Amino acid sequence: MDDRLDQDRSSASMQLFSKRLRVSAGTFRHGRGEQVVGPMKRGLKVVVMLQGHQSYELDDRPPLAINSPMLLVAANDGDHVQKRTCLSGEGVRCAIVQLDADFAQDELGASFSGLMGQMQGSGIGPGLWARTAGADLRGIAQQMAECRIEGAMRSLYMAGKALELAATVVDQIVNERPLRAARLPPRTVEQIRAAHALLLQAARNPPTLGELARSTGLNVTKLTAGFRQLYGASVFDYLQAYRLQQAYDLIRSGEKSVAEAAYHVGYNPAHFSGIFRKRFGVLPSALR
Repeated sequence: MDDRLDQDRSSASMQLFSKRLRVSAGTFRHGRGEQVVGPMKRGLKVVVMLQGHQSYELDDRPPLAINSPMLLVAANDGDHVQKRTCLSGEGVRCAIVQLDADFAQDELGASFSGLMGQMQGSGIGPGLWARTAGADLRGIAQQMAECRIEGAMRSLYMAGKALELAATVVDQIVNERPLRAARLPPRTVEQIRAAHALLLQAARNPPTLGELARSTGLNVTKLTAGFRQLYGASVFDYLQAYRLQQAYDLIRSGEKSVAEAAYHVGYNPAHFSGIFRKRFGVLPSALR
């Protein structure tokens, strides 16, 4: 995620501890297809995506789909270039915490060093790690995004929450099984990206995993493992997030009714509202 974010009145950004800690939380507005390219700063960046859909590219690596609710962690000790592309016209709702390298080392100590070492083995790429955000992380991020405290106490509150979020994330990563996924061969990356394209083309009536695997010359095991490695989610979870985001955009824009949007993305309207609410926290009718 780039530091430059267009904000509405429900978002806030601040620099704390002599600019060694940067915090942004709330709803950030971007146009569909808008891209931001810039350097990735040294240190630790934690992003909890509560709502929205983006792609993220680091250097020349394959793009990583960021579908809410998702956690993205970047631990960077070198020079990298990042590109973020907004895939949803409604922008994103998220919490972003950035610690410069010295501050992260001072505050997190051996845990930060362990994180840096462990993330070098990530299949996504050196220093970049993604997964679905758990309820604990979403809860902290939501508290940050909804903070109504003003004045000096706001800075104190947000700094505390930012460090809580960073510490929780680092603790979870360093105490999990080491990420030993081998870097995918270029040919396998091409096959998985082809599967991704086919999946989105047929999102309304998607193929089975077996059909998708056979169409790209992979077996199901390689497809499922490689897809999660490249896109940060299982094939099923990625497809569901994509379809629901499409429906969200259609309903919010007024282009289609709730029932029409459900049919358009391949859902039975009788079950659509419950799935939608579980994903976004509101009924689709509330967007009209």
